[in-house]
Amino acid sequence: MKYPRAPLFLALALSLGVAVPAIAQTQSKIEAKVQAEAEAEMASDDAQVARQQAEVAQEAAQAAKQTRDAGAATAEGAASAAHSAHAAHQASVQANAAANQAVNAADKAQSARTAAERGANPVAAAAEASAAATEARGAAYQAMDATESAQAAAVNAEIAVQTPPAPPATPPAAPSAQGVANAQVTFTNSPSNSVVGDYKIDFDALDANRNGTLSRGEVRSNATLTAEFGAVDVNHDGRLSKDELKGWM
Repeated sequence: MKYPRAPLFLALALSLGVAVPAIAQTQSKIEAKVQAEAEAEMASDDAQVARQQAEVAQEAAQAAKQTRDAGAATAEGAASAAHSAHAAHQASVQANAAANQAVNAADKAQSARTAAERGANPVAAAAEASAAATEARGAAYQAMDATESAQAAAVNAEIAVQTPPAPPATPPAAPSAQGVANAQVTFTNSPSNSVVGDYKIDFDALDANRNGTLSRGEVRSNATLTAEFGAVDVNHDGRLSKDELKGWM
């Protein structure tokens, strides 16, 4: 029966009396150093990208400011351009802050790389380098987003100052002389205090004393007639006759 041949370095180590765990530990340290180096390089690349994005955002904010200062066609456009210029400036500030964060994270990754190469615990240093690289990558994305916002605000400022004023509203057409001449006017021949309405009363029921006229006391049960008594009493004798109440019966 044939047994599988052990790896050369393992066989050599066994022949030299070196423990297998020690070999595995050495291998882990080598891998940690390689990882730390790679993480540090990626962090440096991301920091460079973040710095470039911050510069672009600053240029966009400056362009928006110049557009605002050049003036707009309307007051509304000037106000909108001022708002956009402020938004571009704020986005530029955010992009610059993100770039600084990315640079600091890259510095931490480089320090972790050095610790992995020279320190006693390269595995822990590699983990620190990885965390720093992740932070640098996130900051670079933040710088990109802020730069896009600054560029969009600069474009909005340009549009705002170029927007022409709205045309004046068209006034309503005045009536023609012919239309005025053809307008119909209805005149009524009624006393100034006359009351016209669809009121109906039972004269005989209200005439309590059967004298053929109604006094204020007799019409007190009819609130409407009581309120209109003075207008209906044409001869102002304080009583209402059937002739005066023709429209009410």
